[in-house]
Amino acid sequence: MDEDNVGKKEIGDILFGLKRRWDNIWYHYKIAIISGAAILIFIIIAISQCSSKIEGDANIAYIGLKELDAEEYEYLHKNFHEILGEDLNGDGEIYVDFAHFLYMTENQARDRRADGSVVDVQSLLVTQTQINLALADGSSIIYFMDPEAYKILKKSGNVNTFMPLEDALGYVPEKQSDEFSIRLKDLYCWEYYYGIGSFPPNTVVAVRDRQNSDKNNKKMDDKYERNLLMFKRLVEYDKNTAFGDFGGDDE
Repeated sequence: MDEDNVGKKEIGDILFGLKRRWDNIWYHYKIAIISGAAILIFIIIAISQCSSKIEGDANIAYIGLKELDAEEYEYLHKNFHEILGEDLNGDGEIYVDFAHFLYMTENQARDRRADGSVVDVQSLLVTQTQINLALADGSSIIYFMDPEAYKILKKSGNVNTFMPLEDALGYVPEKQSDEFSIRLKDLYCWEYYYGIGSFPPNTVVAVRDRQNSDKNNKKMDDKYERNLLMFKRLVEYDKNTAFGDFGGDDE
């Protein structure tokens, strides 16, 4: 056998060996690899977006099963901007940053499979990672959530994920889902606005609680000040404050 054939065989053996190693690693550590890749991708996207996007006067996210079409997205942004009503961060624009996490719990995924629907498990893992990161770093402060998702996210170990309504508003609202959340259907803005009204009536709204990592952080303090004002305006929006042409039912 000539040297060329020997060299090709050795290279082939090396490549085959590497493939077998990769297959073995993938088999045993697939979930860890997917989660790690998702975190890396999320961080890269977050950094690139932070460097280019407008800083939000308020930062809102939705977690749940509701998909939003282009029209609903447009109205939703307009609704939030009108309720906010003013530029809070001094950049000359009224802008509410909105993140949408299409997510289902394990029980909801199980029910979907039982109905014969296909569930993309890898996509769910990626979304779960993104939600955990958003809650950890405070990229979103006000959360609209499917009640099942809220139950899962409500506590992180022995620590409450969301702020007591009394702390967020300065009082306990008459209608509350529990100590930390309020039902969207009990807010007038859900009745009045087309965009906000596109969320399911059982959606709950809550505010991310301050974390230990937020302490002595002036930027985060300012962010909370703006978002707590937005949360209060969402909760207290009523017929007397309703106005404009951004999807409300009233003329």
